[in-house]
Amino acid sequence: MTQRNLIYEQAYLAGFKDLIANDRVTARRLMAMVNSLARNPEPAGSVHLGDSLLYRLHLGDYRVMYDVDDDTVRVWSLGKAPR
Repeated sequence: MTQRNLIYEQAYLAGFKDLIANDRVTARRLMAMVNSLARNPEPAGSVHLGDSLLYRLHLGDYRVMYDVDDDTVRVWSLGKAPR
């Protein structure tokens, strides 16, 4: 299995910074999940969004948007899912 490069966009980093300030336990779980995308960019529970390269992944109340290229996973955003 190929190890891909992870690129974190500013929107994701800003959301992650807020999450660390409010919920460190979930932040650790989320970081482990996002880092595992380098090994397996389509884990169970990920949703491919239409014809684009975008995927969505949920962890509790949070969702991560990312895309997958040949050797790169670009993590675009982190947001709290409305429930």
